[in-house]
Amino acid sequence: MARINNLFECAESELRDRLEPRDDVLLLESAPEDAADLTRSGSVTLTAESGPFVTCERTVRWQPCTTDSCDDSAAVPQQRFELHQTIDYQLAVPYWRWLYSIPVRRALPDGLAHGRRPWWATPDRLSARQATLVASVTLLNMVGGMLYGLLSQVLTFVAEDLGDGSRSQQTTLLAVVRIGVVVTLVVMVFADRIGRRKVALGSFMVAATLTLITALAPSLWAVGALQFFSRNLAIAGLLCADTIAVEEMPPGSRAMVAGLGTLAYGLGAGIIVMTLPLADLGNWGWRLTFVVAGMSLPLIWNVRKHLPESRRFQKLAQDRESVALAALGTEIAAEPLAPLMAASGPQSDPAAGSAVRSGMGRMHLWRFALVAGIFFLLNVFLAPASQLQNDYLRTEVGFSALMITLFVIATSTPGAIGVLLGGRFADKHGRKTTIVPGLLAIGIFNAVFFSVVGVPMWFASLLGSIIGGMAAPALAVISPELFPTSHRGTVRGAVAAVAVAGSVVGLLFAGNLIDAQGYGFTFTLLAIAPVAAAFVALALPETRGKELEAINPSAADS
Repeated sequence: MARINNLFECAESELRDRLEPRDDVLLLESAPEDAADLTRSGSVTLTAESGPFVTCERTVRWQPCTTDSCDDSAAVPQQRFELHQTIDYQLAVPYWRWLYSIPVRRALPDGLAHGRRPWWATPDRLSARQATLVASVTLLNMVGGMLYGLLSQVLTFVAEDLGDGSRSQQTTLLAVVRIGVVVTLVVMVFADRIGRRKVALGSFMVAATLTLITALAPSLWAVGALQFFSRNLAIAGLLCADTIAVEEMPPGSRAMVAGLGTLAYGLGAGIIVMTLPLADLGNWGWRLTFVVAGMSLPLIWNVRKHLPESRRFQKLAQDRESVALAALGTEIAAEPLAPLMAASGPQSDPAAGSAVRSGMGRMHLWRFALVAGIFFLLNVFLAPASQLQNDYLRTEVGFSALMITLFVIATSTPGAIGVLLGGRFADKHGRKTTIVPGLLAIGIFNAVFFSVVGVPMWFASLLGSIIGGMAAPALAVISPELFPTSHRGTVRGAVAAVAVAGSVVGLLFAGNLIDAQGYGFTFTLLAIAPVAAAFVALALPETRGKELEAINPSAADS
């Protein structure tokens, strides 16, 4: 429990302001039962009704100043008071409280002005449950960044130790591992049946365990086999955790929360990058990075205490159970698909209902085609660019493992600025306003990165990271926003599968062409894909500020 004490002298007008219940983006307080009597000493306690707090009580004590104790230098004499304000609070933010407590401690004494939304707060006020959920999901994003980004960072060292070190061997292994997205798809189908929480925690636990085992792998293809499951289970865990966040967040804050998850993912990937100097200890040094990533197991075990199930999924599960029970012993039970048909809504006009379902089905197919197309094209470029970056820096530029670490940290860390700006901008101005310029920047600046050396290479990577990062929050939420709760997990798994297909195409294309034509020519051709994705994104429907049920009205977000 934290405490803030403020003791000062104030005028009557300021005292009355202090006694008013707060209603801002951080805190909503309940009104006191009795009106304050300012003619004598007194106190009032205001308790938080809503906000990211387990508990928050603000006690205001006052007493009228005497002539001797007050500063009477004011031009217009007025009643003044000695005021003692005490705030006792506990943030509902596990894991990241140390980071969030600093701005909260500065904001609580005076409150936030009406309409003010500081950069560190979400556009909407979060409840204690929502704040805890965001903290838990961002932690899982960090773990996901460690588990999923691991192979990309160390494969060049693994191939040198256990393989022949060729780019074609690396890209082939990565392509095979990525085909394991079928694991992700199957797991996400279960997420729509048994719940996002169970699948997220189970997937992460197994992925971390397999990552630890990978440190003992005797061959390159043993590494590939273990990572075939580990990486794709980590993706499934990430998708489930992020889906919970999308389903629980206020409409005006979904993109920013997704941006926080992206930053946490980047932190996890950065932790792995910082372990790369371990690879310089010897040919076996890469194994230590897998040990570091596997040490996330205790974090995953702990987060189960804080991560709730999505209320939308809980309602869906209750509706399914009610429909199934109602169908038993009735005529509807004779039709095998009757429970699912009944769950979709009233059936008083079968012809009209069929027409509506057909129309909404076409709409969702069109949405899926758009989203899947964007992620396919993006990953045709992004997969080889991210997977082969370290190999390019090591073999073409001549960087050591330590220098690669410094380069990645120096050029990727500022990308957090783009992610934060992108999240707020997408929530305020719309998803396409950040997706389109972000995709263009990813293609253009990263193509330049692979074509030049020296200072221009550093600047190209930096600009691609910042401007390209602006697209990340909107891209993270657009897929779950456009589909109903009953199919959200399956659709996200299917989009991931299509994205991986793009990755495989890009990796195989790059692996075969780089050895013949070089990095610059290859990535200049590949950059056409994200530029094309930017044009496809122009056709996306706008979801900013809308409830999920309003975006998917036909299914009532069932």
